[in-house]
Amino acid sequence: MSHTKEQLDSYFKKRGGYKNMTDREETWSEQMLTNKIATYLREQHPTIPFQVDLSGEALSKTAAVRSSKNRAGLFKMPDLTIYVKKGEYGCLMLELKKLSAHPLKKDGGLKKNEHIELQARSIEWLRKYGQKADFGVGFSDIVEKINKYLTDGEFEYLYKK
Repeated sequence: MSHTKEQLDSYFKKRGGYKNMTDREETWSEQMLTNKIATYLREQHPTIPFQVDLSGEALSKTAAVRSSKNRAGLFKMPDLTIYVKKGEYGCLMLELKKLSAHPLKKDGGLKKNEHIELQARSIEWLRKYGQKADFGVGFSDIVEKINKYLTDGEFEYLYKK
């Protein structure tokens, strides 16, 4: 899905207007990407229920301990959950990655990184239990996956097991 210059300017007006998507995103933190996706969902899909996981947020020590104790073992909650059932899928769950933190090597294999490997295992578990789950890399990829899921429940997986 392509965006017009006006759409991009509205999403990125605090960053000095439109340059090009890749140049702009290269400097984003994952938190900035998450905020932009949440803004996109509120503006473009205001009736769609969604939630962003707060595990990447600066939580108090008490809140962080409570959060980790109320989670299944090594399960890593994906960053974004869209609570819309589509066909055989209960919901859409995406692990959001900024452009510079792609989870896959050039050959398509998973990067050797314990955190990414745990996220990939969680994605596999979610798929096993009927959710549409994957990594989303960069604003355009994530928006495309959201829109394709909301349209027909399908998109091509980035992470294939």
